[in-house]
Amino acid sequence: MTTVLLFVGGCALGALAAWLIARRAPQSPAFEDKLRAILPQVAEQVLAAKTQQLERTAQQELKLLGADTVHQVQTSQTGLQTKLEAMRLQLEGYQARITAFEKERAGAQAQLQMQIETVVGAGAAMGQEARTLREALSTSGGVRGAWGEATLKNILNACGLNEQIDYDLQVELNDRMRPDAVLYLPTGRRLAIDAKASLASFQAGLEASDEAQRQKCFADFAQVLRRRAKDLASKEYSRNLEHSLPCVVMFVPSEGAFRAALDTDAELFLYGQSLQPTVLLASPSTLFPMILVVAHGWQQHKAGQQMQELLAEVAEFGSRLQTFLGHVQNVGKAVDQAGKAYNAALASFRTRLAPQAAKLEQLNAGWKELEELKPVENRPLLAEDASPTE
Repeated sequence: MTTVLLFVGGCALGALAAWLIARRAPQSPAFEDKLRAILPQVAEQVLAAKTQQLERTAQQELKLLGADTVHQVQTSQTGLQTKLEAMRLQLEGYQARITAFEKERAGAQAQLQMQIETVVGAGAAMGQEARTLREALSTSGGVRGAWGEATLKNILNACGLNEQIDYDLQVELNDRMRPDAVLYLPTGRRLAIDAKASLASFQAGLEASDEAQRQKCFADFAQVLRRRAKDLASKEYSRNLEHSLPCVVMFVPSEGAFRAALDTDAELFLYGQSLQPTVLLASPSTLFPMILVVAHGWQQHKAGQQMQELLAEVAEFGSRLQTFLGHVQNVGKAVDQAGKAYNAALASFRTRLAPQAAKLEQLNAGWKELEELKPVENRPLLAEDASPTE
């Protein structure tokens, strides 16, 4: 850029000098012609030199610029390749993750499809079983009774009670009365539970087409429960069952039926309590915690019994230990007496027999030297000899 400016400045100065010379010299035609002939040659020479210098300078600058450009391009290409390689590795990682995710998704979708099919099949089977059970419950009183007894037994077993230990089923009382279950309480008392109840009105309410008809069926079912509670109270299980509580539990095996009856007859539970003896209405959700309380009572009772047995065993062990220690004390006394007798005999030997034996030995009686007898030093420690601190 500097060379170009110098070249342009030189051309301008040369033109200016020529112009000044032309103005000062006489303006003859011959001079002007000569000047016109010389000026192109001078300009050509100046331009040729400057052009060559400009070309050399430009070539040097282009070489420097080219080398720097090539280095920058090579550096940029190397960095670009590094970045592209990192991007390639990152894309491969993404692709591997996407592939693994697709496999997991496909497996999860297949598993979900299998679970859905299983649930659908189980739902269909449950629906068929429910229809079969509903038909059986609506037509057969024996089936209703067996279903209620099975539900009651399942609750008793789920609470941790054992049949024929904590409760009995179908216990026959006087006058051929037979409650569904007799529950044995930890206090020695007993509680009768009856699970028979007709669900025909409740099922009719479930199948009703309008709300009014449904509520009427549920109200009829509540009246069925009232009549059943009154009939149950008249059986007087508490009087015929030995050690019975003054009440009986009326178990409704269907939670939905029990709730529907309470919704239409809020005084139903109080009605059972007003009867003599008291009839306690219970559904699975209310009977379960009641039985859990009984099971917990049995656990506490058994723990108390075990504690009593443990205390009895400890007392028996203490008694036997005292007897043993008495025998050991007697042995110690006997050993002590034996030691005293031995020491007395030893003293008699030393003072009376040993001098006489020494005299006989001096008379050449031919006896061997008698062995020296040692007194008993370790006496047994008796109870009366022990200090309080020991």
